[in-house]
Amino acid sequence: MESTLSTFLRIGGGCAIAAPIVILGGDIFRALTGLDFIWTLAFWSGFVLFVPGLIGFTYVLAAAGSRLAYAGGALAVFGAIAGASMQVLFRVYAVLNEQGSTQTVDQLGQTFKLVASTQMIGITFPIGLILLAISLLIIDRTKWLHALLLTIGAVAFPIGRIGGFTAAVMISGIFLTAAFSFIGDLIMRPHKIATSPSLKGAN
Repeated sequence: MESTLSTFLRIGGGCAIAAPIVILGGDIFRALTGLDFIWTLAFWSGFVLFVPGLIGFTYVLAAAGSRLAYAGGALAVFGAIAGASMQVLFRVYAVLNEQGSTQTVDQLGQTFKLVASTQMIGITFPIGLILLAISLLIIDRTKWLHALLLTIGAVAFPIGRIGGFTAAVMISGIFLTAAFSFIGDLIMRPHKIATSPSLKGAN
């Protein structure tokens, strides 16, 4: 069992490191080429990689005594799954735009039930990341830089995506990449997170 858990944490840690790199790479590629279809493939891959990474991060934080990690992890994983699933819609948009069917894209984009059930639910991803950052900081205050990087990346994420600000998109990608490079290592080596008995159950 211990060997299985160790393997899972190694996989989770590796996925946590790779996920934001893939998404940032996709965003850079899109900014340089304008090819939305390929961008959606990178975005989908990044969010799929985020799922085991976030589960691993949640496990490590919960094992260290954080109840808040359960809520943060659940929201972040749900948001990551939503982020991956909405790429199917964006892929359809990309194909329609390539074919010159911009009116159809506009109609779909103004359909509330479609947008609400695919795009709006994605806000749970950055909210979950913020809760995980708070959880990490409460457990081990020496990891304040990890928590700060994660928070900035999480806050900039919806600002860039919803507001359409390329600079915020890139800032989010850079900060999340930096944060998860540290977090991935923590997942693979959870002993690096201080576990204080006095904090168990406190949050």
